[in-house]
Amino acid sequence: MWFIFIVAVLCGIILLYLPGALLLRSFRLSLLGSSLFAPPVTVALYGVLAIIYSGMGVRSSWITLFLFPSLIALILMLVSSIISRRAIRSSNSDAVDSGAGLSRINVSSGLQDCRRNWFIMLLYVAVGVAVTGHLFIKCLDGADSVSQLFDNAWHLGIIRKFVDTGNYSTLVSGDIISTVGSKFYPVGWHSLVALVISMTGASIGIAENAVIAMLCAIVFPVSMFVLFHCLFAGRTKLIAICSLTPLMFAAFPWRYITFGPLYSNLLSFAITPLAMTLLIKLLESVTQLKDRICLGALFLVSIVGIAIAQPNAVFTIGILIAPFLYAQIPAYLEKANFSSHVKCAWSVAAWIVISLLIVAIWMFLYKAQFMQRTVTWGWPSFEGKAQAFIDIAFVGFRLAEPQILLGLLVLTGVIYTLLRREHLWISVSYAIICALYALSSSTDGRAKNVLTGFWYHDSYRLGASAVFFGAVLAGLGIYVCLTAVQRLLRLLSSDSVLKYEQRMLTVVMIVAINVVVFFPSYSLPGRYDVTTAFGAIRRDVTFWNSLQEPKSYSADERRFVERVKKVVPSGAVVLNQPYDGSAYAYGLDDLNVYYKAWEGNWMGKPTRENQLISTKLNEITSDSGVKEAVKSTGARYLILLDRSDYTTNSEDPTKMTSMYASYIKSSWHGIDAINDDSSGFTKVLEQGDMRLYRID
Repeated sequence: MWFIFIVAVLCGIILLYLPGALLLRSFRLSLLGSSLFAPPVTVALYGVLAIIYSGMGVRSSWITLFLFPSLIALILMLVSSIISRRAIRSSNSDAVDSGAGLSRINVSSGLQDCRRNWFIMLLYVAVGVAVTGHLFIKCLDGADSVSQLFDNAWHLGIIRKFVDTGNYSTLVSGDIISTVGSKFYPVGWHSLVALVISMTGASIGIAENAVIAMLCAIVFPVSMFVLFHCLFAGRTKLIAICSLTPLMFAAFPWRYITFGPLYSNLLSFAITPLAMTLLIKLLESVTQLKDRICLGALFLVSIVGIAIAQPNAVFTIGILIAPFLYAQIPAYLEKANFSSHVKCAWSVAAWIVISLLIVAIWMFLYKAQFMQRTVTWGWPSFEGKAQAFIDIAFVGFRLAEPQILLGLLVLTGVIYTLLRREHLWISVSYAIICALYALSSSTDGRAKNVLTGFWYHDSYRLGASAVFFGAVLAGLGIYVCLTAVQRLLRLLSSDSVLKYEQRMLTVVMIVAINVVVFFPSYSLPGRYDVTTAFGAIRRDVTFWNSLQEPKSYSADERRFVERVKKVVPSGAVVLNQPYDGSAYAYGLDDLNVYYKAWEGNWMGKPTRENQLISTKLNEITSDSGVKEAVKSTGARYLILLDRSDYTTNSEDPTKMTSMYASYIKSSWHGIDAINDDSSGFTKVLEQGDMRLYRID
């Protein structure tokens, strides 16, 4: 099983990187640059092709989505290489090649195919693999164990639909539930998992875990390497030190695994640093026009890929890079021969115009019909303003355990940018996203609705958005501390032992910082238990993936479903009550239940048939409307699993609640009320409280 997991991880890497890398190489971007910027291009390619295939009736699979376009991209790359070589021979010069296509773009200053850059990139991967192995892979209860957090039934259902139907289109991905309205749902992550299954034949659980591990261990750290290289070009030591920081924050990617789970956002945020890098180079005042055009094209393609994964990452990019644009205005004006007073006036005018444009675009999107489900999502505050400040100071976003040392390192980085103002805009960006987090977590009202709506008003996502530049500032903080200690050492040591002592002290400090940041939870006998940030992450990943802990969809229920599948015709619709765990029966065990996810995930509003079945199915013999509703689904069976884990909510008697979810009683009365004596239903199978009924 673990061998298949490793194969699935390797296939996931190939699926995510190869098509985009081949396409970028055909435009003569360097081998390293093509590889690093490939993921958002690949996701965009898959998303667009899936929509086209859906319209044409072509089945999506690893052959049609990956192999076919990869071969086309390979041919384009070879043709481009041949044309380039002929042009060089005919001109007897390297000028043609060096000025053609993307090869002339310095997408990340100094990011070239040299041994040093490859080595540093591999250092980021090594750190990523080590941390991910400790925090995620070791905590799995087998390679195929899956989390049964609220959203995962929905995620698994979409993946199962992709595998079964071959329709990967993001425009209709939400149609696994019978609703009225838009069926769009961002499925970049789901497509990757489905393609891994298609390529390897791995189970859905193994494929899901393999893609999660790949994103945490490789994709996100490497993407951050590109961003660090852009921000600190030529500062090799600093870039190497920063390899430690991307995975130091519990808020991302780790809380995306233990809450939600927010797998769509996991992919979009993992590749967001790549788009941030492109936008920085695009907006930089020294960038030439031809380069700007090419960078703009690559940025737009990347944004399409990120939006197909999860659109709110696009707004995160806008918020984080906006201060850089403001900071570049004086540099743009330097090229004009204005006096200092005129230049100042033009800068202020430009800032005002940019601000008005941002407000106009923001409000247009906030009011747009297609954004209403997102921006109107109800997410009340959960803490006071003072606690929100503490969260930010010690990066304990959204009830996460505080990371005091990491918070101090970030503060040190902020102080560094105040003294070395070249990167001050990074601290401004970090402050803005932290302010949005505080607005979401500690307030309710119009300001919160307008400013945090694009993230569902979700403080988890806003806290995660702070990690990008939080990691940058923490890297600067570590660099400042190491530099300060080394300078102190120079004053106290002789030249003969200085280099050795510096190296040893650097190693000791780096190890100490990692030990403190990643320290597990522990007990002080006779006193109290101490839960650390990453002790909590390991606890939660272990709990939600454990086969021994209580499950919404238990092992006994899965065995009963296997019995049901021997009775029910393959692919036949089976009515169900999703909160009894049967929402997982489709994604995990391919039983085509009618309700494939809990209500919070449904796109649009329930259809009339959907509502009649959930509220009045027990009246099927007396209500012709219910009869017609059931007939329209084609369902001939009803499955009921164990609901003993649900109890009446003590604060709201109209709700039933478990550790997994809650639902309004009246919304599901039509199914909950059915038993062995209900007219219109004949018992076919039973196992404890579980039943399969034939609908007469």
